[in-house]
Amino acid sequence: MDGIQMEPIGKYKPDRNGSAKAAAWRNMVDQDLDDVAFLADTDKAREARELGETPVAVCSQRRALCLAGLVFSAMFATALLVVYATPQPECPCSSETLLLSGQTPTEVDENATVANKERIATNGMVFPWRGARLPTYVIPKHYSLWLHPNLTTGEMRGEVSIDFKVDRDTMFVVLNVRDMNVTERALFKSGSIGPKIVKALDFPPAEQTYIEFKEKLRRKYNYTLSLRFITKLDRSDKLRGFFLTGTHRHRCAISRLWLTHARSVFPCFDEPYLRATFKLTIVRDRFHVSLTNMPIVATEEAGFYLGHRLLQDEFATTPTMPPHMIALSVCRLQRRSAPLLEPSPSLPEATESSDEPAPEISLYSDKQVILDESGPLLEWVQKTIQLYSYELNTSYPLPKFDIVVVENSSPYSEGWGLITLSPATLTDTKVIARLLAQQWFGGLVSPRWWSSQWLMEALTSVLGEKAPSLGTVAERQEDALLLDHVLPALTLDSSISVRAVASPRFERADIEATTDELSLHKGAAIVSMAIEAAGVSAGRAALARLLRDHRTASADARDLWRALQQEGGGEAPENAWDGWCERAGYPLVSASNAGHDVIIRQERFVMSAEPPEHEPPFRNHLLTFHLRAELEELFFEPENFTEIMEDDVNMTTTTSTTTPRPTTVKTTKAPPQPKWVIPLTFSVGPLLEEEVDNITKLWKNSTENMQNGTWYDLGNETKVITSKWMENVTHLVWMNDTEMVIPDLGKHKWVRYNVGARGLYRVAPQDQPGESAESAANRAAILFDTGAASERALLLDDAFVLSRAGRLPASRAIAAAARLRVEQHWAVWQVVVKQLSHWRELLQVSASAPYLHEMLSSLTPDITLYSAREIEQGHLNEDQLWLSGALLMAGVEWGNENVTNQALQLFDAWLYENETIPEIYQEAAFTAGVRKLGEHAWRACWKALVTSYAAPRPMYSHRALLAALVSPTDDWLLYRFAYTVMSTEAQRGRDWNNWVTSLCAGLCRWRGASGVWRVLNNTALPPSALQAAARCLYQPADYYRFQDLFGGQRGADVALDTISLNSAFVARADGDLLRYFQAIRKA
Repeated sequence: MDGIQMEPIGKYKPDRNGSAKAAAWRNMVDQDLDDVAFLADTDKAREARELGETPVAVCSQRRALCLAGLVFSAMFATALLVVYATPQPECPCSSETLLLSGQTPTEVDENATVANKERIATNGMVFPWRGARLPTYVIPKHYSLWLHPNLTTGEMRGEVSIDFKVDRDTMFVVLNVRDMNVTERALFKSGSIGPKIVKALDFPPAEQTYIEFKEKLRRKYNYTLSLRFITKLDRSDKLRGFFLTGTHRHRCAISRLWLTHARSVFPCFDEPYLRATFKLTIVRDRFHVSLTNMPIVATEEAGFYLGHRLLQDEFATTPTMPPHMIALSVCRLQRRSAPLLEPSPSLPEATESSDEPAPEISLYSDKQVILDESGPLLEWVQKTIQLYSYELNTSYPLPKFDIVVVENSSPYSEGWGLITLSPATLTDTKVIARLLAQQWFGGLVSPRWWSSQWLMEALTSVLGEKAPSLGTVAERQEDALLLDHVLPALTLDSSISVRAVASPRFERADIEATTDELSLHKGAAIVSMAIEAAGVSAGRAALARLLRDHRTASADARDLWRALQQEGGGEAPENAWDGWCERAGYPLVSASNAGHDVIIRQERFVMSAEPPEHEPPFRNHLLTFHLRAELEELFFEPENFTEIMEDDVNMTTTTSTTTPRPTTVKTTKAPPQPKWVIPLTFSVGPLLEEEVDNITKLWKNSTENMQNGTWYDLGNETKVITSKWMENVTHLVWMNDTEMVIPDLGKHKWVRYNVGARGLYRVAPQDQPGESAESAANRAAILFDTGAASERALLLDDAFVLSRAGRLPASRAIAAAARLRVEQHWAVWQVVVKQLSHWRELLQVSASAPYLHEMLSSLTPDITLYSAREIEQGHLNEDQLWLSGALLMAGVEWGNENVTNQALQLFDAWLYENETIPEIYQEAAFTAGVRKLGEHAWRACWKALVTSYAAPRPMYSHRALLAALVSPTDDWLLYRFAYTVMSTEAQRGRDWNNWVTSLCAGLCRWRGASGVWRVLNNTALPPSALQAAARCLYQPADYYRFQDLFGGQRGADVALDTISLNSAFVARADGDLLRYFQAIRKA
């Protein structure tokens, strides 16, 4: 047997890019070759010795057998050690540590759902790594990523080289991979061939791949892991990874790697705190444009494919960033750049790096009309970036910012330096403002783990509210914060089934839920409340400190609280804000007088009700009371009644006596009430009359404290007892227990809590013991009339919500809403319109319905409509513009004839004279036209909707047109459209979720429960549609039918809770409202 000669590994000719390392690993094979040959004492060996040829090794048969025995003995001993020895810390199955909120992971953090289950890889072997998170001792430093997306075949080939270090010696690494085929793997050590890969296992449920090496990786060396892979470009309906969009003839590839989708594009360490630099290279068709986070530095020829010349774009290296902020786009695009904008004179040069050049801002699109109309948007983006840089005292961190506008199912895609928008999102400045804020909170600073992603969403939302307006009137910031975040958070977080925004998240569904509406709105409300408590200037300084201390690194909520503590003077109690983000729900604050003091209590506010009974008592008693009385008079027959009574008397009855069993009641200690550290703000009114009397007392240059009041020297030795709380001043106290006493607060006629409506809590009405109804109503009226607009809006919202929860009579909320006839602020009206419209839907067939409809039809005041030219000029204030739009739709819905005629005039001008309807009036005008003019108007709205979808950018508000199409009085038109929306053809549309949600909302608005049940079947519906359908359902039969149809779908639990609440509310509120309206009529 001849000896085997081995070629030395690694000695290869460099490729055209000069990389010997790359050429070497591409030619490696997976089989090991023997480097020693054992030759027996044969004729061949003797012949070789005679010829002077030296074999590699020669030994006797006996010696070879002895050596083999020693080897097998060593292997057997090693196997025993592996089986019975205690696992070392390096073993992935050893003890794991729990992930603490706000703490950097130190070891393997186990997912509770798979912690004790055996993982089986795709090849049938046991997957050694059991953690839901990646090993924390492998630290990536740099990615070199080469991608070739083929937009024709939908296939993408790529190579990635990951430079990394290890904090401790290890035999393996674990990466994230999803839906791809890794064809080749190799490891390099400080530029040369590294330890050989002996095992590679994939575990798709955890989206992890395990790579084991022949030798340990040492701490002092730099390593490079190189991988080749093939994957598919996802279709656009998945809206994740690198996917195709556009038509068959005009395809584009865009990315959305947000949160956990980077692993579906290339193998990576896909966790937010594992930041690294990226060097990207993209191969593309010569007619396409490729874009990433950084500018192009070089373009060269890359050969031909199917007759098409290919180009290779090389991009500049990024700063350290998390993988999920990578953005990619390959498409036929045209570009429009923004001219350099001079610094705004209203913003002083206050940023740290004001000498840095301004970023280059560009917009790319495949539609020329979008490019032609993009000038105002590009100018607005420049102004917003300047404003953010000033507010955060930190310059924009990248050399460019690109906006790609292409038609796709996703309204937007996040990225650092590159975002993607659909044409319909171009007018949504709130979304674009949040995406711009992500350049700082998300790109420059990333979350420490996904459980802290809510903080980034909150910071971008709070910062986004500061963005300037785009051509129209801007909202007041306090109104925008209340309506956009505080009120939605109070609504969403009142369910018993919600979870904390900072709860641990390991599963993909839990991770993606960090960007749901609850996390977005509640997080923004918490952060804005914390900034308000620290002071606006201290809040700005704290955000700047957070960016400065954690630049190109990761952070969590405790870092923000620490910065607020340092900049705000340390007045807040320690860990004051942890409970808000780590505990579900929010508090309800109630106040009660105790002499001159006030006792403040807090409890968790929950909107819940027990499921209704299967066979409840007669539900429509009030509705049918008078009619049933007339029937009783009509069909009452004394003769028949006497016969029945005689039969009953003559019946033989037996009486049985039963001894009741004694019942034992087991008492258990109630669980402790949850408590929040509440920054309670309040202001006070004048002192009560009996406390203003002067009290004369001899005084000699001294003061005396009595019962928390102070006697002051007035100079004439007449002392007046006063309160320690001044009027017209906002006072702040920290409530860190379930109950606290505030002295002297009971001396005032009224107290307003939650000043400015910034706090994430509700306040119960301050009913005082022994107070008459008239006195309570007068005090409530004073509180309402003297409050700011946002405070009035929150007072009304509290009244309506507490009424639905059974803590306040419904008549109190209606009495408060009746004062709106003189209200001139749109934020207050927006709250009331939303609540009253919901009550109208629930009480359509109740005894109080005629009175409620009569009140609503006369509630809206006279409306002044503005032309499109007047709106574009920007001379209108916020209340003038938005109030007219809100009241116009309310008047149409509530049946106000004068308002409906105004909306109908707008529709006629659009239909017959081709005039433009301003967007704020479109829903009211289209709805009025369809309801009054019938089929002709309905067909015009349908044609407008189809035309708008086919246009390069929306011509009308799709939401307004959908609301009008589901509003006709003709059943044939309504159900024709409804069944079309529920068809399979419509469900394939990219906007079907919005269509079916608008359908369910319109059915509830105009037809009630009967209309909903005529359309709904067992078709799977999105959560938004389920909630819209549940708004008007309140009968017990509705609850159980809904449960049978949709009980297993996502969002069904919340919808069922809504039906339970509706059922309890209608049964409770109908009689109260009937008595209230009848009393009003008598008065």
